[in-house]
Parts: sequence; structure tokens; C-alpha cells
Amino acid sequence: MEYIYTSNDEPIVSEEEQAIIVDWVRKNEHTFRSTGLNRRFQQLDFFKHETVPQCIWDIKNKIIDKEVLHDYAQEPMFRDSVGFMTHGGQLHLHTDPNTTSPDLVHVRFNVYVQLPIKGGYPIYNNKHCTLKERTYICCRSGLDPHYCAKVEGPRERIILSFGFLIPKARVENIKYVY
Repeated sequence: MEYIYTSNDEPIVSEEEQAIIVDWVRKNEHTFRSTGLNRRFQQLDFFKHETVPQCIWDIKNKIIDKEVLHDYAQEPMFRDSVGFMTHGGQLHLHTDPNTTSPDLVHVRFNVYVQLPIKGGYPIYNNKHCTLKERTYICCRSGLDPHYCAKVEGPRERIILSFGFLIPKARVENIKYVY
């Protein structure tokens, strides 16, 4: 089966959910760990489950249903997380570790809750993915080198990232059409 992600993908996050998540992140970003210049990150399990907006778990479940991920384990190192970048922030080029069996790949489903004025979009395996706000994309983070364009302007880049361990054969046919 082929999986295709495009600039025409429909949002998985409603405008109401977006507002709730942006507000929650802004109120909590002081608890996030710094991971570079103007770049912060926190695992969702850092927070008490009931303090994380329910819509975040609902979005994860929508992705699980849409991508048929019910039988796959959560990636154990980074698990589920939230990322926050401000002007000048940028994710460096890297490939994430695959921490278990060589047959399983560290895969992340990254939800672009809010995009900055300029930049902040992902670059997966040299493919610039200029996606729309409130959509998501699958990152084969344990296979493909990836990074993001530098965030520019006063609007933050806010993403949710849900990690799974998925057999390599299941993720070999992913295509990015941007």
C-alpha cells in the first residue's frame, strides 16, 4: 500500500482545537526543555494526563484510525511530544535512533498545529514539505535525514509529535507530494 502526503491534505485539527492547543502550549512552554536556540520540547507524559487538553488525545486517536496504527507500539524514547519554536529556531539535520528490533522503524506523525509567518516547514530526505497549518505528515525519522526550515517572524511554530514503532515494510511506500 502506498501512503501519500500532499499540500492538499485536509486538516486533522479544527480551528477550535488549534486555539485550545496554542493557548495551552503558550501557558506551559516555560516547563519545556530547551533543545537549541529558540527551540523547546516536552514529552506529553511530563504533564498529568488530565492537564493535557483532551483534543490532543482525540487528534492522536484520529491519526491512529486514519493511518491504521492500532497494532503498533509507541516509540519508547521520545514517545509523544510537543515542540515550540520562535523566531530563529531551527531543527538541525539528523536521523532519529531506532531503539529496538532492526525490523521496526521509529516513525513520527507530526501535527503542524501552528506555523510561523515564514519557514518552520519540515524537510524530509531533502524534500521540502510546505504543508498547511492544522495538517499532519508522517516522518520516517528512523530512516530519513530530516530537519526544518528556520522559523521567521513573531508567530510560533507549534507541533504535536506522536511516535510509533512500525515495520519497515509498512513505511517503505511513503511519498511526499509538495
